[in-house]
Amino acid sequence: SLLGEEGQGYKYAISMLNEGRIGIAAQMLGLGSACLDFTLAYVQERKQFGRRIWDFQGMKHQIAEEAVKLEAARTFTYNVARKKEQGDDIMRDAAMLKYFVCNTAAHVTSKCIEWMGGVGFTKDFPVEKYYRDVKIGTIYEGTNNMLLETIAKSIGGK
Repeated sequence: SLLGEEGQGYKYAISMLNEGRIGIAAQMLGLGSACLDFTLAYVQERKQFGRRIWDFQGMKHQIAEEAVKLEAARTFTYNVARKKEQGDDIMRDAAMLKYFVCNTAAHVTSKCIEWMGGVGFTKDFPVEKYYRDVKIGTIYEGTNNMLLETIAKSIGGK
């Protein structure tokens, strides 16, 4: 049996890969956001030097910066998903999206471990699992280098 048109297998495979990249971006966005939410609650409760960790201006600014990055990733994800639903060609956008969101989530979860201190690495808290789960997102459906190659070809030719 033949699925689809003869000779179009590569086109179909790439189309599914691009669609999958949106799903992976959404997954990584969810993991990064959940990690930040958990860490935010932790630093608002945990005290150091007689003050909540959250009460230190430098900490607030770092967390705010990561929240901005996650919001940008969320908007980007929605935009590429909308383009896919409209039938637009999303090859470049999907590669950029996966690259950006996976790296953003990896950075956010890494910062969350730092902000929690030593307990961030323990299995007593979910932060270390979020960090490990996000790492795989930078590998499957295209490693960062493969994505960068796709992006470079799409913006500058072969």
